[in-house]
Amino acid sequence: MKKVVKILGVIVIAFLVVFGVYLYKKNVAENAIDAYIAEYGIPQSAIRDESFGYANAPPGFVKIVYSKNEGDDIRYIFQYISKEKRVDYSAYIKGTEVGIDDPRTKELKYQPPASMQNQ
Repeated sequence: MKKVVKILGVIVIAFLVVFGVYLYKKNVAENAIDAYIAEYGIPQSAIRDESFGYANAPPGFVKIVYSKNEGDDIRYIFQYISKEKRVDYSAYIKGTEVGIDDPRTKELKYQPPASMQNQ
């Protein structure tokens, strides 16, 4: 009986450690993405909807932002890559994913600042 309790205790502790690490990484990623969005120039008051979640490939987290002034066919995507500790940007414009240097980003209300282009 004591052996079973010890094994269960180790399993619970391992689960708590893994869950704690996940929550820490999630918090770091969300803070990094929010800082990037602020630098990008999308004011918080202009965000209609956003979703945040885990991204499998590459491992990290992603936040998708919908602007109040643009339709559902345009969304901004910010992905935090955990291994590199950096945020990548892309957008969906009418069903097509475009990067920060793509000419189609001119259709976006919120343009990437010059300091972020060609990185």
